[in-house]
Amino acid sequence: MSLPIFDTFVAIDWSGARNSYKGIAVAKCTRGRSAPQLISSQGNGRWTRTEIADWLCDALKGRARTLIGLDFAFGFPFDENAGYLQGRTRTPNTVFDLWKLIDDHSKGEMDFGCTAFTCDPRYASLFWKSGQLPEAWIEQKRRTELACAEMTHTRPETVYKLLGSKQVGKASITGIRVLHHIRWVRKARVSFWPFEKPDGSTIAEIYPTLFRKSATDSLVKLRSVQELNDALAAFGSDAMPPSTESLSDHETDALISAAGMRCIAEKRTTWSHPELTSHQVQREGWIFGVAEAEG
Repeated sequence: MSLPIFDTFVAIDWSGARNSYKGIAVAKCTRGRSAPQLISSQGNGRWTRTEIADWLCDALKGRARTLIGLDFAFGFPFDENAGYLQGRTRTPNTVFDLWKLIDDHSKGEMDFGCTAFTCDPRYASLFWKSGQLPEAWIEQKRRTELACAEMTHTRPETVYKLLGSKQVGKASITGIRVLHHIRWVRKARVSFWPFEKPDGSTIAEIYPTLFRKSATDSLVKLRSVQELNDALAAFGSDAMPPSTESLSDHETDALISAAGMRCIAEKRTTWSHPELTSHQVQREGWIFGVAEAEG
């Protein structure tokens, strides 16, 4: 396949937190090697999920080819026999059907919330929400999370875990609602990878820890401009300017992810992993860059 070409690369560090948005950060870079830049919210200084959805829909109006990375799982584990959600429903046959099911259950919740879905009696017991590990809880993961752990020695979490600082469940389910909205508004302008062939602008799932590990051979967060610049150099990126103020680890995750996406988007292995067209991955999604970790 011919490599997709992009003009701009956007990385978004995401958050599923309720009424708290310290965890959302947006970074952007262009083709070449110029340093990525943070994009600030036009609101009260912190992005909300609704503002992100509106900003992306607006950015996708034009013809610029943008690769957008969002830090959450785009799908749920899929079993060939049981389907999605461990067999609790037979309705979704594709990932887009799953997105609609989640959104239909959560309509009316502010800022793309997901409580109605996770508390629905049909699905509530699938999620570990509080307290000690439930006896019947199953830590089911997607194929991409297992592949990422195997290739990079990182540990992506399951979307069925909804508690703890490293949980990704709430972020993923709220994010899926945002993806569903963007697809409804801008379907003709954007592809969702790997479910659709990259064509023009494309949205992909990212895992910032993968980029940090690739650049520094460490899982440690980047907590200074110097650490960030050392990591950026590994992706062939210019350094951030000396005037850069102190950065949060959410901001450094977005910045290193933008530069990392730009770098590995030029590698054929990123787009041609043999599992990308498999029935399971086409229903679960894939973390952008996992193939590159093979070396």
